[in-house]
Amino acid sequence: MIMPLFSGGGIVTPPAYGDATATLTESTIPTGGSMPAGLALDPSGNCCWFVESSGNKVAHLDPSTYTFQEWAIPTSVSSPTSLALTTISGSVIVVGTESAKNKVFLFFPGTGSFKEYTLPEEYSGPQYVSVEVKGTQINAWFTEPKGNLVGELTYDSVSGTARVHQLSLPFEAGGGATGVHADAGIIWFAGNTALVKWDSASGRFTTWAIPVHPSTQAAFIDVDALGQIWYTSTGLGTVTAYSYVGVLRSDNTFTEWQVPTVGANAQAISINPVTQSPWIAEHGEDKIAKLDPSSGGIVTRASSRTTQPEVTIGLLLTGVAGPVLPSSATIAPATSTPGMSTTEQFAEWTLPAGSGIGNIVVDKSGEVWMVESSTNKVGRLSLSSDFLVTCDPLSLRLSQDSNATSTCTVTSVDGFTSDVQLAGSWVGPKPSGVVYTLLQSPVSPPPGRGVPSTLIISASPTASIGTFTFQVNGTSGSLTHIVNLKVMIATGIADFTLTASPSYLAMAPGGTGTSTITVQSLGVFFSPVALTVSGAPQGMTLVFGTNPVTPPVDRTTTSVLTVHVSGASQGTYPVAIVGTDGSVTRSTALTVQVTGGPCLIATATYGSELSDEVQFLRNFRDKSIMKTNAGSNFMIVFNAWYYSFSPTVAQFIRENSGARTVTKSTLYPLMGILRLGAASFYLFPTNLEVGAILSGLLVSSLIGVVYVALPLTALFACSRKSFRMARKLQAPVALILFAALAVVVFMTVFGGPAIPMMIGTSAIVLTSLSTSALAASRALLHTVRTRR
Repeated sequence: MIMPLFSGGGIVTPPAYGDATATLTESTIPTGGSMPAGLALDPSGNCCWFVESSGNKVAHLDPSTYTFQEWAIPTSVSSPTSLALTTISGSVIVVGTESAKNKVFLFFPGTGSFKEYTLPEEYSGPQYVSVEVKGTQINAWFTEPKGNLVGELTYDSVSGTARVHQLSLPFEAGGGATGVHADAGIIWFAGNTALVKWDSASGRFTTWAIPVHPSTQAAFIDVDALGQIWYTSTGLGTVTAYSYVGVLRSDNTFTEWQVPTVGANAQAISINPVTQSPWIAEHGEDKIAKLDPSSGGIVTRASSRTTQPEVTIGLLLTGVAGPVLPSSATIAPATSTPGMSTTEQFAEWTLPAGSGIGNIVVDKSGEVWMVESSTNKVGRLSLSSDFLVTCDPLSLRLSQDSNATSTCTVTSVDGFTSDVQLAGSWVGPKPSGVVYTLLQSPVSPPPGRGVPSTLIISASPTASIGTFTFQVNGTSGSLTHIVNLKVMIATGIADFTLTASPSYLAMAPGGTGTSTITVQSLGVFFSPVALTVSGAPQGMTLVFGTNPVTPPVDRTTTSVLTVHVSGASQGTYPVAIVGTDGSVTRSTALTVQVTGGPCLIATATYGSELSDEVQFLRNFRDKSIMKTNAGSNFMIVFNAWYYSFSPTVAQFIRENSGARTVTKSTLYPLMGILRLGAASFYLFPTNLEVGAILSGLLVSSLIGVVYVALPLTALFACSRKSFRMARKLQAPVALILFAALAVVVFMTVFGGPAIPMMIGTSAIVLTSLSTSALAASRALLHTVRTRR
């Protein structure tokens, strides 16, 4: 089974490799034997920053002048390993690791000052680092292979304070992680045997075990424009082991390509931001390789596992030093032409022997940069400049007397800056009554960027009906690239509608619900409809089972939308479901109500959310009671009461084994009562609202008999005044019960606002509990007195 990497016209599909000539430009680092590592781009996507592991420095290379600046790290012999950069308020901040001294540092080039933080876990050896920014706060994520940990250093630029969180990697990671990629609350790690995702919102790890090969483990990681996770699986330095380049796709499959050179020891991987093709550093054979992922590769199914780790908040020892003044030197570069070979989907360029290539990055213009640790150099590989032409979408559907558009983009590759002339033509049969326009031509893309031109296809009222091929041709001197579009012309109107069923969902945190989204074709509409959502709060994920969907002409198609609540707060959220085919956009509304949370007391009592008792309680609540109008309204009131005290009680039970034993005994009758209630819920399968009311009456009445009647009996036996008062209250309580039942039945049949339903269902529970308790206590007291 072979799967293409890219589909549609929005992402560039790299061409197959031909005789691509390249120039290697190398500059020697001023500090001799510095062992450069941790190559990184600046926040604007330009090269280069790096650390000098033996030189104990942070360094910057200005590629326009080949001027090096070097700053000595305050802690000596700290073996800096990796860098990541970001900006806050326009100022560049460098984050790095010092593996020998167990530190993470912040460096401020504008002032020359360093802040060094000693990690709480001794000898954990922090290595690779990646940064995400949240306002004025920096979150630096790093790997600690020696301690099987990953860490997060949070730095507040306003207060100048920092804190650290450390997390133990799940067992499936294989004992440690190397590479890391951080982006907007989702952090990816290259574990030894699995790719590991940390979701900051849910506080959970998800692991995907990578395909197994002899003597290999995952090393480095990067993420492409589609959100696909690329990684290298290296041969652990053995000269007889193959390395692999792989990608984890959104459909939970891996595709892997074997690096052709045995003993390559593939290390760093970097995605070209222009072409989206991966570049790989082959440390073992002094090569850099480029993969054409448009075909080939072995596809395997990926399985995932989710775990929730313990988070440790550690104390940081902080050292501040500076300003550190840089040393500067301009080093004239040397150029050469490296040898190139191609094998299947790989092109490999051979560097000078003994280079010891380490990290590799591709800058925003497509230039490939590397550090050569053994020869103490920074290198750049420049390919012959070219351009790419892509159109999005690649399929146009229109009816007679209408038009459709596609955006055709000319993208610079490897420094291309010339004019590109765009033209169009029909391939094969040419439709009558159809004209085209390319609004911008020629176009001149800046280095590493793209320039769009709008293609308009217009069909007259009498245009030919059918499917045709239109070709866009881009020409610049001797370079020519083409892209073909499928144009489908139909008669009549082309539109669609969108509906959601149900349009209202109520869930507790941790709960999952579904709504079926139906797309109805109107007229001759049969285009793919891309489904998106907007308005969902943080902590709520919505995933379409099928996306996009294509309805047949004048028929419907569906996609099941799964809604999962992880950390969203309690409340009602209107979510817009939007469908678009590029020219037509329609929407429908879905209301999601987040109710209460987990069963805290039961979880503390039975020791796990996975226990049978807790699972029963959750299923009865979420899959039965919460599915009804009466039940969901009652749960709003119940949750407000329950969660006002249950966290404190649950904490006490967890910390006291005796309290846990007593609570388990106390809950034993309640579990039986609730199981009877769950059974009664489905006595009226055609009307679950009746089942919910009946279940509520039964459960609350039995609770009154089992838990309240005996204490009341003792009270009445000791106080005749209380007994007389209870007799007077019994009739009014029963009257309130019947009135509440009438209100709930009326609201169920005719509808109405939520507040009366909440009051009515709560009154039913309280009054039925009170009525049964009063009746049972009086009966018990009468029995005791009669026997005397």
